[in-house]
Amino acid sequence: MNKVIISKEVDPAYNLALEEELLRNLKDNENILYLWQNDRTVVIGRNQNPYSECNLDYMKENNIKLVRRISGGGTVFHDLGNLNFTFLTKEADANLEKQLKVIIDGIKKLGLVAEISGRNDLLIDNKKFSGHAFYSEDGNYFHHGTIMIDINLNELSKSLNPSKLKLQSKGIKSVRSRVVNLKDLDKKIDSNSVKEALINGFSKVYGQVSNIKEYSKEEYIPSHFQKYNDRKWNFGESPNYNITLERKFSIGNVEINLDIVNGIIEDCKIFTDSLMLVDLNKIQECLKGIEFNEEVIIEIIEGYM
Repeated sequence: MNKVIISKEVDPAYNLALEEELLRNLKDNENILYLWQNDRTVVIGRNQNPYSECNLDYMKENNIKLVRRISGGGTVFHDLGNLNFTFLTKEADANLEKQLKVIIDGIKKLGLVAEISGRNDLLIDNKKFSGHAFYSEDGNYFHHGTIMIDINLNELSKSLNPSKLKLQSKGIKSVRSRVVNLKDLDKKIDSNSVKEALINGFSKVYGQVSNIKEYSKEEYIPSHFQKYNDRKWNFGESPNYNITLERKFSIGNVEINLDIVNGIIEDCKIFTDSLMLVDLNKIQECLKGIEFNEEVIIEIIEGYM
């Protein structure tokens, strides 16, 4: 049975929760094409460190969300100029060639010629417009990815450039690529035309679609919705790492060296060029054992200045 699921929501927590629920409830002989769009969001891979992948200060200033997905791979920026797709099937029936054919044939219907690069990317004229990741659990499988249609490349660049922190991480770092929007290649292309092309390609490659269903918060809340809104999931799943924050306080320049384990500050060492005597040991002990949150750390230190 072949189904198309479309999310009417642009909340990344909702869309990723729905994706996970579709995966866990997949039936035998079921093939699903799930199409979804997120408002301005940075999505990190399961084993990535947001502090080394993103400019969190810029994201906060511009109300850009951060969410962690369950699949591996690199960090991506989503906005409404981006269309996300997910192919869901039993792992035994997973066929990457067929899934890529759906996309390549759909893009061809729009007048563009795409080519495969490695296992994870699709290119046009050697520029990436689509990146992919994969996940399987208990015999169920999905292959999901992005299609850049008219994404804000300026926000993408600023969001995915980490702020200038000295950071050593054991996480998996993303590799930046040359990218292109489909709309830059043909002004007539928009998210609706790409959706239609993918649905047609899906029915052509997999066979007749039995139904097309839309989901929204008014009709249905996935069981994993709160998980993707949880700071512990989005930040606390980060690998262990060391980070150095440098800030100018009223007493002078302060350097804060932190050892982070599972999102918790395990050790801390503070240095300053201040001429004033400040009890740094007391600050260090106060920071140990709390969840890493840059704002909270700065507030605590300011309280001692």
